Amino acid sequence: MQPWKISAGLTAALAGSAFLLGGSRLDYLAPLWPLILARHGLAAGLHAAFAVMTVAAGIYGVGRATGLADLGSRVDLAERSVRRGEGDRDLADALRRDADGDWE
Repeated sequence: MQPWKISAGLTAALAGSAFLLGGSRLDYLAPLWPLILARHGLAAGLHAAFAVMTVAAGIYGVGRATGLADLGSRVDLAERSVRRGEGDRDLADALRRDADGDWE
């Protein structure tokens, strides 16, 4: 999996969690939302967009620095080599049986 996909998914999960947890605490502002958005909507939207981009870039940077960015390609390479018969024979047999639909 590409590191930008991981960072986008984690950012969406964090933003969704923050919205769900923080949204209930802002009920007292319900009658004032039209006024707040009219006066400060653009600035609040830009700040939210920059916050989301910063979190995504941070997660991407951590993934690249720790080597998680290449993990998907390494796992794919290992799986292809096992399927070719290199390495663990029992695992290769189990993968072949799984591909054939023999789950017993």
